[in-house]
Amino acid sequence: MRAAIEAGTFESMRRSVLDVCCYTGGFAVQAAKLGGATDVTGIDLDEEPLATAKQNAALNDVKIKFTQADAFAYMRDMLRSGKQYDVVVLDPPKLIRNRAEIEDGSRKHFDLNRLAMQIVKPGGLMLTCSCAGLLPESEFVRIVRSACRSAFAETPRNMQILWKAGAAACHPVSANCPETEYLKAMWIRL
Repeated sequence: MRAAIEAGTFESMRRSVLDVCCYTGGFAVQAAKLGGATDVTGIDLDEEPLATAKQNAALNDVKIKFTQADAFAYMRDMLRSGKQYDVVVLDPPKLIRNRAEIEDGSRKHFDLNRLAMQIVKPGGLMLTCSCAGLLPESEFVRIVRSACRSAFAETPRNMQILWKAGAAACHPVSANCPETEYLKAMWIRL
């Protein structure tokens, strides 16, 4: 997938990209630098990481619009204004920190994915991620599928899972603690 993006196979990368929960701007900077995206926006709630994101963009000589905002409110504003993106990256912070937060965190994952999907242009791409160890991959996939059905209940759109990934070899999984398999990512086309 990465090679295809770097080679420009996904032409939509050359257009508009929204990096939701961008933190220090890693995805946004790569979209502009390697992907050649010309309209890149990164949003995050926290001011300090956004300052680092702006520095990272400057170091890489790319123009990115960074905005401090709540992801839910920002995406709802985009829906109201009719704004859509060719690519949306959704990489929220850990939404489930303990077993008591599983239900609420799962709901947040559902809502974030449902909102993000609606601002992806038809035929566009979305990268959705989770770093919640207490959310198994199978449940994450189920949440994303349910979010798609909910997002497009009135005008159905097909969701294709292009690629699923997890942590690299430098993040070993303990046989005695399945929660150590915490990183999950899915590239989807809508």
